[in-house]
Amino acid sequence: MTSATFSLAGSLRARLQDPLRRGADALIIGTAITSVLGLIFWAMAARWLPTTAVGIGAALMSTVTLLANFSTLGMRNGLLRFLPAAGAATGRLILTCYTFCAGVAMLAAGIFLMGQPFWAEKLGFLRESPLSMIVFAVGTAAWVVFVLQDQVLIGLRHPGWVPLANGASSLLKILVLPLLASAAVWAIFAATIIPAVLAVIVVGALVLHFARDIAAADPRSATEAKVSVSTLVRFAGPDHVATLMWLATTDVLTLIVLQVAGAEASAHWYMANTIGYALYLVTSNVGSALIAESAHDPERSVVHARCALLHCTQLVVPAAVIGVMMAPLVLRLIGTDYAENATATLQLILISAIPQLIVGISVSTARVRGDMKTVLGVYAFTALATWGGSWMGLHLWGLTGVGIAILCNQTLVAAYLLLSGRTGLWERPHGWHGMLDSAKGIPLAQRTRRNQKQAQLLVEPALVACGLPADRTSALLTSDSDTLVVAVKGEYQPLILKIATSTFASQGLKHHVDTVRRLLVGHESDAGALLPRIIRRAQLHGHEVVLESALPGVTNTATPCSDAVSAAALAAIARIHEATGVPRVVDEGLLDLWIEKPVDVIRRAYRRPGAARNLGRLRRELRRGLGGRQMRAALVHGDYWGGNVLTTTTSEGPRTSGIIDWENAMPSGIPDTDLVHWWLTNQPGELGATVLEALANPEAVRSGLSGLGATLANADVETEYIILLTWLWHVSAGLTRASTNRVSLIWVARNISPVVDLFDGKKFQSPKGAPQWRR
Repeated sequence: MTSATFSLAGSLRARLQDPLRRGADALIIGTAITSVLGLIFWAMAARWLPTTAVGIGAALMSTVTLLANFSTLGMRNGLLRFLPAAGAATGRLILTCYTFCAGVAMLAAGIFLMGQPFWAEKLGFLRESPLSMIVFAVGTAAWVVFVLQDQVLIGLRHPGWVPLANGASSLLKILVLPLLASAAVWAIFAATIIPAVLAVIVVGALVLHFARDIAAADPRSATEAKVSVSTLVRFAGPDHVATLMWLATTDVLTLIVLQVAGAEASAHWYMANTIGYALYLVTSNVGSALIAESAHDPERSVVHARCALLHCTQLVVPAAVIGVMMAPLVLRLIGTDYAENATATLQLILISAIPQLIVGISVSTARVRGDMKTVLGVYAFTALATWGGSWMGLHLWGLTGVGIAILCNQTLVAAYLLLSGRTGLWERPHGWHGMLDSAKGIPLAQRTRRNQKQAQLLVEPALVACGLPADRTSALLTSDSDTLVVAVKGEYQPLILKIATSTFASQGLKHHVDTVRRLLVGHESDAGALLPRIIRRAQLHGHEVVLESALPGVTNTATPCSDAVSAAALAAIARIHEATGVPRVVDEGLLDLWIEKPVDVIRRAYRRPGAARNLGRLRRELRRGLGGRQMRAALVHGDYWGGNVLTTTTSEGPRTSGIIDWENAMPSGIPDTDLVHWWLTNQPGELGATVLEALANPEAVRSGLSGLGATLANADVETEYIILLTWLWHVSAGLTRASTNRVSLIWVARNISPVVDLFDGKKFQSPKGAPQWRR
């Protein structure tokens, strides 16, 4: 119980510390509170007011809402987008938007009043006196400011006030309604607007206080920080049109259902859409928080987008699944005829909320980028396709056809956004390649979370097993195997603690220790200076634990590494090759070690049809090209890339200060493979595609290494064979280094399939498709 409570408290604390999720949750909670209290308000209005007064009051508030939505002029998202960067001009921007939108609202109210006899005959009481017209106009202006203040609070990073302000206003509506019952047709209007005016006054004072704090922290003057009118217009104009199209999509659809299927079908549709649309509001609220946080921290906009999508998914997908199962029961509570006629429609709308996750997040990221063409395009297509598809669906399948049209449209738009790379979920619009890159990151995120949980359980006992205090300061480092790598603060020097969590990892750690110790014997002055010192070995739960010294410098995980870093790294590994190199004839023992065992590993793991035959061709080709040749063999690292090389900066440039992680070392390998491995992993893109390019142009590999000052120890061996061996050793090691943190199917598809397919029968025998050295 204590552990569960601690975990829940930690999760809640992490959630509250994340501005994006905090803002999204505030908007969602505010919407939920408003909706629940709104239902109570209307139930009480139906109980205490005459039916005529309720109907007229509902029509009046619908009018106010319509005019207010029009009068926001795109400033909802405009405030989210530009407030975070306004600095000293924050207060001016807020007051300008409030004043301008309120003025437009009063103008719109005036135009409505002028034409009221033509389009709202039942609201004639609004023109009974100048006072009633003023009250209506001022109430509309107050309502538009009330609508905007949620976005202001989110943009200022004070989301906690959103549910408080909305909840207090909704509660006050309920409390004052009985006191205003005698106001007849004005009762609902007054009960709604009076609390809104009070909320505007209180929240307005808070907002100005927050704005003054922001201005005090900004070294710029208000004039220097001012957001230009042209910038606002370029963003808000298209955004407002897009928002109106989105709102009109549902409103026009209601009219289409009424026209084609009749009043009863319209009622059934309206109730199903009202319930299902709640999930769309979740994504919309998270999207608002995403815009604000991305504006605050634009360099992490991609991270924010992925976090927002994950947050939406965690909320919407379970709710959609439960909603689909509960739909008949929920509609039956409203009325049997609703359950009979609208269940399938509601279920389809709920399912459509899942692809709409992609659409909603993509539109929000487009607003962050200022890509208003995408925003307009998405909403225009959605509106037209929904109207046209629903009209056809109603004639073919009745009300269910509307749900089918909505689901199909959302799915099509989501697919387009993913394939065109317009979701904002990766740095550059890579289209479907970006989808694969994002999917490739899923196993990494899962592995990171798994390692964090294991570290919480294993680090302290591992420290004790190695003779260190359990409370020693430590930090988990990145690892792609079943070994936890932890940086530990030592008494005299920093240390690295490695904890194996599987049999594979234990075997790798043992091999690492044996290799390092073998290298240190007789090579203390040259190669040994690049290696960690093994301080202690222990066992924990039957697995290896190793404590070693931490070498100075930083790893080079960015791709590509600079030429200076690469030259230093290649020179460093060459020292080890030179110290351990001996001439060898490639006999059956070496062929078994270099070719047979790695091919068998791939054959056991990669069972695609035809793969065994192709691997057999690869095996025979390598044996034919290497067997019996005189070569220089040496101890090779086996995974020589920037992440396993530590670099320090000196006055003369980068210097390699350490080589780590020798789990894949081969005591008698071809030293050229370490050099080629560095070159391949230092190219952009996946290893599989890079290997194909290298095989097509092996001279580029040779010249590239030569340009970095690297010399191949076996220059007479065809580079293609070195490239294939390097690939073979790399992927076989990747398949065997872990049992828990296994490589993903995507990794296999992108790194193994392309090279194995190169040895397909047709390709291998065709002069055009055969590898260069076979032509």
